Amino acid sequence: MIFSRAMAYACLTVLAGILAFVAVLMIVLTVVQLLRGEAIPDPAARAIGTIIAAGLAWGCRTVARRLV
Repeated sequence: MIFSRAMAYACLTVLAGILAFVAVLMIVLTVVQLLRGEAIPDPAARAIGTIIAAGLAWGCRTVARRLV
């Protein structure tokens, strides 16, 4: 039981970090495209994807904290 909780905590923490990193990369990509004057292909989809990635990161981190 202890090992499975530790594995779940580790996996959820890593997943939260990856999702947060993806959200930050999407924001950086948008800013760089705006600074270079390029057209953003679908800004609504990118904004929704960023919000979903950040929300899932927050959710994974919350669930991981509840396991401890």
